[in-house]
Parts: sequence; structure tokens; C-alpha cells
Amino acid sequence: MKERITIVVADDHRIFRKGLKSLLSEKDYIQVLAEADDGDQALEMVLEYKPRIVIMDIAMPKMDGIEATRQIRERVPETEVIILSMHAKKAYIDQVLQAGAKGYVLKDSDEENLIAAINTVFNGGFYLDSPIADQVLSDYFGGRTKRELKHQADPLSAREKEVLKLLAEGHSNQEVADVLCISRKTVENHRAHIVRKTGVQGQVGLTKYAVRIGLIDLDLWD
Repeated sequence: MKERITIVVADDHRIFRKGLKSLLSEKDYIQVLAEADDGDQALEMVLEYKPRIVIMDIAMPKMDGIEATRQIRERVPETEVIILSMHAKKAYIDQVLQAGAKGYVLKDSDEENLIAAINTVFNGGFYLDSPIADQVLSDYFGGRTKRELKHQADPLSAREKEVLKLLAEGHSNQEVADVLCISRKTVENHRAHIVRKTGVQGQVGLTKYAVRIGLIDLDLWD
């Protein structure tokens, strides 16, 4: 009998999440242990249940899927992450792979692709949906190294990205300080560092940059 694969599903859309759980439950060797509707809850469920795999969306409230992936891989390394997202933007791909995800499947793919990803990752491999693999290979043959890709896609620290995300969502410096429990002066310092590292300025520039690196989802700024 095939070894049971335990899974946590993390997606902020309840109907999609329930449908995914129902789909996976049709496989007798897959067991969905828990569901999460944001990144914070996903991390909590992983810490509690220690699943073999988390199937994770990227754009979720509170902690997004990229940061949740990073923390899960750091704190529960035996749990692997498969990203299941509607986004095929290069910025998302770079960041989730750097965060430690072992699979990336698009939501409009056939269900067989997701099952293949689960089996592949469970057995120690990597699985990239065809459009995602095309972009990764394009970068590889373009001659850029992994270090260069990381520098290009992720020049900001984790805290700077938290600050940028809140600023891009329209929060004032003081509101950012209140949310992150830091001083307004510290927020201003982080903002200055963001400007220096990225070369963008002003609310519009910060918002566009946050969209480009996948911190927020706002098609208006594409």
C-alpha cells in the first residue's frame, strides 16, 4: 500500500480551499490534516500537525505565502511546500523558490499536474508547472547565476519588505509603526533604506515596486 501523504491546505478563498480538499481526499493515500486561510494560520497548522506537504497560495492576508514558506522551511524542515497560485510572474517564482518551495503549480492547470507535483515532492524531487519551468530555464540559459537572480529579485531584508508592503497598501509611517510595534523613526529609516536599495521614490514608485516583486497584488500597477 502506498505511504500516506499528509497535507495542510492554505488558501484564503474558502470555496476553492474546500474544493481542493475534496479533490485530494479522493486519493486514498492523501490525507488533508487541516486548512488555513492565511499565512499565520498555515504556520500554526504546520507546527501543530507536522504534515509532509503544505499546498500554499501566495496572495493571502496577514503573512503572505512567500514569507510563510520561508518560515515553515526554517522551523519545520521536514515539511515541504508546493505553491498553488494563479500567478506566473517571474518575481513570484524567484521568491518562492528562494524561500524553499519544492513545487509550483498554476491554479488553471489540470488536476493531474497537482497530483504529480505532490507525488514528486513527496519523493524528494522538484516539480514546476510547464509555464513556470519555461521561465526558470530561460533564466538559466540566459547565463545568470543563482546569486545574481537572488540579488535582483530580493534586495530587501524581511523587515524592509514588511514595511514596504504596508506602505504600498497606503498606510502612513505612523500606522506602519503601530502595526509592526516599532517606532516611527525606525519606519522612516527602513523607508530610506528601501529607496536607497531600489532607486524608487514616492507612493506610486513604492507601490509599483511592491507589485513587481510580488508583495501585493494590484493589477492596476502592472
